[in-house]
Amino acid sequence: LGPIKTADYPVIASLNADPAVQRFLCLTKAPPTYEETLADLPCLLTTPAPTGGGLWCIRSRATTDFLGLMLLLNTDDHTEVEFGYRLLPKFWNHGYVTEAGCAVVNYAFTNLGITELCAIIHPNNTASKTVAEKLGFLRIGCINQLGFNLDHYTLMRDSLISSDSQKAATK
Repeated sequence: LGPIKTADYPVIASLNADPAVQRFLCLTKAPPTYEETLADLPCLLTTPAPTGGGLWCIRSRATTDFLGLMLLLNTDDHTEVEFGYRLLPKFWNHGYVTEAGCAVVNYAFTNLGITELCAIIHPNNTASKTVAEKLGFLRIGCINQLGFNLDHYTLMRDSLISSDSQKAATK
């Protein structure tokens, strides 16, 4: 994981313009074009986030190639901190998001003092649901956004610490 640099803008625009990536994100319109996503990057990069949160690049340790983005942002109503990600399709199903997600969750709870994270996931996005569950998120219900019912997951800091303590005690 690392900071976003200006040199990353073209590959981030490609990521955000990819129809496969946008399949469960652009619910009310067609996926944006490369040019639209490039023009929208300043807005994306200034999306409200908790202090210390925001967006990070996921990079290959071996090559430093860009793989995707991790997000730790405020929800639209600023009542929760949302965990999310986007990954280039050629890197799907390799464990990158689970590994990077674990680092972001630990950072949020340990360094930022956040006590609860949420993940808003389209009910048909089984891959994202699997990642969330591997990280310890629990589905608590549905929320309606833009006229769509989306799964609402949460991860409580205390439940994660409790789970880690139980694992350590049984070793």
